[in-house]
Amino acid sequence: MMKRRLVDLVQNRTWRHILFWVCWVVGFTFIKSFGKPYEIYFGNFSYYILTLPIFIAHTYLVAYVLIPRFLSKRYYPVFIVLFMVFFYGFSVLELILSNEFIFVWYPTGSIITDNYLTPGNVIVSGLGNLYIVLVFLAARTVRDWYQADNKQKELQQFKLQQQMEDTITKVQPLMLLYAIDHIDRMVDRSSPDVTGAIALTSELLSEVMMYHGEEQHLFSREIELVKKLVSLVALFRESKPEVEFFISGDPGHIMLPPMILFSFVDLIFRKFEGAPMIPELNIEASGFSNMITIQVLLDGLKKHEDDLKECMNSIQQLESYYQGKVSITYETHSYGCSVIICNSDPCSVNTIHTFPDAVDMA
Repeated sequence: MMKRRLVDLVQNRTWRHILFWVCWVVGFTFIKSFGKPYEIYFGNFSYYILTLPIFIAHTYLVAYVLIPRFLSKRYYPVFIVLFMVFFYGFSVLELILSNEFIFVWYPTGSIITDNYLTPGNVIVSGLGNLYIVLVFLAARTVRDWYQADNKQKELQQFKLQQQMEDTITKVQPLMLLYAIDHIDRMVDRSSPDVTGAIALTSELLSEVMMYHGEEQHLFSREIELVKKLVSLVALFRESKPEVEFFISGDPGHIMLPPMILFSFVDLIFRKFEGAPMIPELNIEASGFSNMITIQVLLDGLKKHEDDLKECMNSIQQLESYYQGKVSITYETHSYGCSVIICNSDPCSVNTIHTFPDAVDMA
């Protein structure tokens, strides 16, 4: 909690400036008065408090007026003239305030002289003021560098995360591992379909990569990829999964993240890998409502509760993959579960139906 408060304090500009000047007054009071009586501590503290407006005005005029308006724009003669005017003018003000009032009112250990406004004294006093300006500019430069470095690191991390997510989506590593595992099993049992499985796996991965490389991701192309995945799983299991497509309207009007349907079907196939049968999938893609409706019809060969759990796990994984990009609504039924994927939030549950008027594209 304390660490968080300190971070918030440093990040707030007003409090950050207040902290700088408080540290300046306290620090230099201690440095200048170290080893001396208490009265000297109080006198030097009073000196820094009373001259603080001069230091602040000088510092901010240089940092926020001269540098950005003249030095940064390469108006060097104007910058030099104004810098020397501020240097000399604020030094004179500090000397007058100190010698005429502060050193008279408070014990600081400083010797008061009549000719304190000689050019030498003015320059020495100005160098002290300039030191404050330089420390302030150095602190601001370090802060700007630190913030720029953090932003650069955040940007690099974001780009790396985006690249990783993009690569994972394109390569479909879990599907690839699933395919390799089944191909190994087919080799062990000398299956005559192993060559076809290898060729179809290679073709499917190649088309997935090409699909991601296309400027326009047509949903009809993703349907073709899902059909090839079904054919591949049919070779692995020696029985074709029951997956039916019902298309209403123009599938080109379906604007959803690429591979979202493919990812869900792939999840279902892998979740039910050890089951005697894969659930039947009825998929409706509606170009009118820009959504996908999927019914997962459980086979009933396992315990019904376990089937529903596997169905829910698949949906939750899909949500984690596409979090914030789509809205996913789901329901459980006596026959399994239904899923609606759309861009609106939330999806309308009333659109779940049994596809009486759709066109079969299986």
